[in-house]
Formats: sequence, structure tokens, C-alpha cells
Amino acid sequence: MSVDRPLIKLLHTSDVHIGDDYDPARRMLGLTGVVEAALDNKADAVLIVGDLFDSARVKDAEIQATLEQLARLTVPTIITAGNHDCLDEGSIYNRVSFPDAGDHVHFLDDPDGQHLVLDELRLAVWARGLVDHHPGHKPVEGYAPHKEPHWQVVLAHGHYVAPEETSERSSLINGLEIGELGCNYLALGHWHRFLDVSHNGVAAFYPGSPSEAGGTFPSANLVTLDQANGVSVKRIPLE
Repeated sequence: MSVDRPLIKLLHTSDVHIGDDYDPARRMLGLTGVVEAALDNKADAVLIVGDLFDSARVKDAEIQATLEQLARLTVPTIITAGNHDCLDEGSIYNRVSFPDAGDHVHFLDDPDGQHLVLDELRLAVWARGLVDHHPGHKPVEGYAPHKEPHWQVVLAHGHYVAPEETSERSSLINGLEIGELGCNYLALGHWHRFLDVSHNGVAAFYPGSPSEAGGTFPSANLVTLDQANGVSVKRIPLE
């Protein structure tokens, strides 16, 4: 039986690092650039895959400015934690009230993994809350596609390794794991550069940081999920 899913566009970013001690103004400009790109490209949803904040020391004024930027978006905005803003006892997220930005903002914080189902977009988004960035943490462990025949998207903040490689790094994501996910798109975070690490038909990309050049220029990913033409990813430069 064929499944009718609409064409949707996702704006994918990560590693915004609001409150960076070295250049906080540049980091806020990066978030502003993401919001502008989402509005300009008429994205149907926004994905922020970890390290929205740089640490638990972020000032209250910077948290408020972040919520004000997120409030400019009206489409579903899905956020998960990274290694800089993980969900440990002293987490920055103890001080962040996403509802103040609007009910379109969704924070996926379950350490066992959880789906957010957006029926109006025929979209299911899954992520595991990152409590502690260590070698035992496996960002995509436990994922299974949602039972609804929606577009299936996974968010994961971690360190990619090719199938033949081994590493002692924390929060590893192996290429073999990617190829076995069965989702339409794996939205990655942690590496501050644009990179395609797709495997076995699963589109998997890092977007680069919105406030760092990442080899050429600050960027985000515009992801198009199209039932007729599949998944396409375009790197969007941010002003």
C-alpha cells in the first residue's frame, strides 16, 4: 500500500553555542541567521541538534535573547541536548523555559529516547536526551521507526566513525549503525563542519556551526523530504 506523505522542508542546525565565553555576540548572530534562513526558505520545521548553549554558565540575558529568537519561528522547532549543554544535574536546561518561546518549541530530553509525532506534517522525529557525554553513550541506540508511516527523522549529537574504524571517543555513531536505522534522515550535531556521512540509503549529515566557517562559511542544512524524489540536502550559507 502506498503512503501519501507531503513534501516538507527542514532547516537543520547544531552547535550554536550561545554564551560562548570568547565571542558571545557572534554566537547570537549565528542563531539569528538560522531563524532568518528558516523564514526565508519557508521551512516546515527546524531541528537544533545539540549545543544550543555553550555551557551551564550562560547568562540569564542570553537565555532570554535565545527564547526571543526562537519565538520568531512559528513552525515546529525541535531541540535536543549536546555535550556542552547535556542534561546532568547542573544542566543549563534547569534554567530554560522553552514554553516561554511558544508551544511550537519541543525539547526532546528522554535519556531512553522519544518520538515527537507531527501528524500535520506526517513527520516523526526521534532523539535520546544526552545526560553524560562519555564512551558508553550511544546516541542512536534504541531507535526504531515510529509505527505511523510518516517521514522518519532522527536527531543525534555525537562523533561519527566509519564502519571499519574504532575509537575511544565519547558518543560514537558508527556508519554501520547509520545504515541500519531505516529512517529517512539522520540530523547530526557535534562536528563544526558540513559533512555527508550517509550509509546504506540513509541520508546522514552534519550541518556545520551557524557561527563558524566550517572550512568555507557558516551554514545550515535545508533538507527536502519528497515522496517523488527522495531526500535532498542543500547547504545554506548564513549571513
